[in-house]
Amino acid sequence: MRIARIRLGTGEEVWAGLDPEHSIELPDLEDLGREGRDLGPADALNVVKPVTATSTVVCLLGNWKGRDGRDGPSFFVKPNSSLIGDGEDIVLPGGCRTVVYEPEIAAVIGRPCRDITPREARAHVLGWTCVNDVTATDLGLSTNFPFLPGKSYDTFGVLGPVVETELDPDGTALRARINGRVVTDTVTSRMNWSSDEVVSWVSRFMTLRPGDLICLGTPPEIEPIRPGDVVEVEAAGIGTLRNRVVAG
Repeated sequence: MRIARIRLGTGEEVWAGLDPEHSIELPDLEDLGREGRDLGPADALNVVKPVTATSTVVCLLGNWKGRDGRDGPSFFVKPNSSLIGDGEDIVLPGGCRTVVYEPEIAAVIGRPCRDITPREARAHVLGWTCVNDVTATDLGLSTNFPFLPGKSYDTFGVLGPVVETELDPDGTALRARINGRVVTDTVTSRMNWSSDEVVSWVSRFMTLRPGDLICLGTPPEIEPIRPGDVVEVEAAGIGTLRNRVVAG
C-alpha cells in the first residue's frame, strides 16, 4: 500500500492511502482499517513531505559498511524546520564550502513504542520512504550531538515522495543521481545494523509516535552538490525523490 501526506485545498494536511482511482483519507495511522473521505484520484492530489509538525526525525551515523564502525548506532535528531518534500528546492546557505547529498531510506512509525526488541520492531513501522540527508561537511560531524549544525539548515532534510508499506528494508536497491548521472548504486543489505535493530535501538532512548521517522543511514558513495543541480534519490518499491539545488 502506498501512503502519502496530502495537502487539501483548505490548507489542511491529512494522511491518505493512494489509489489511481479513489484515494482514501486515513484518520488514524495506528489502525489503517479506519477510512475517512474519498479524496479522488491520486494524480490530482497535492502530495507533501510525509511528516507532521510534531514528527521527530532521527538520523543514524556510520550504519553502512565502508563508514566508521561503532559498538552501536549513533544518531541525532533532524530539526523539523529543516524538512521539505519532493519537488521543493534545496537551498545552499552562503558560507558553506562543501555540501553533499546523502541518500537513505527511513522507517515511518505507525504505532507508539518504547524500549521494544528487534523482533517487535516491524509491528510498529507503518512503512518506508526516501530521504536525502543534505549535509554541509565543512562544519564537521564529530561534536555537538544530538544537534549537528551541518545537517540542520532549512531544506537539508528531504523526505518522500510516498510511504510504501510493502517493502524489504534490508534488501532494497538504493540509487542517487545528480543531473541524471548515477553516483550511488547500492543495496541496503550493506547496512551494519538491520532496520529492526535500528528501530529497537532508538526506542531504548525515546518514545516513538505515529509519524516519526528513523533514517537508516547513508552509504559512503556520495558527492558534493552545487546550485543548478537536480538530485534524485530512488529506492526500489518507493519511487524517486527529486529536488533542484539553488543558491541561498
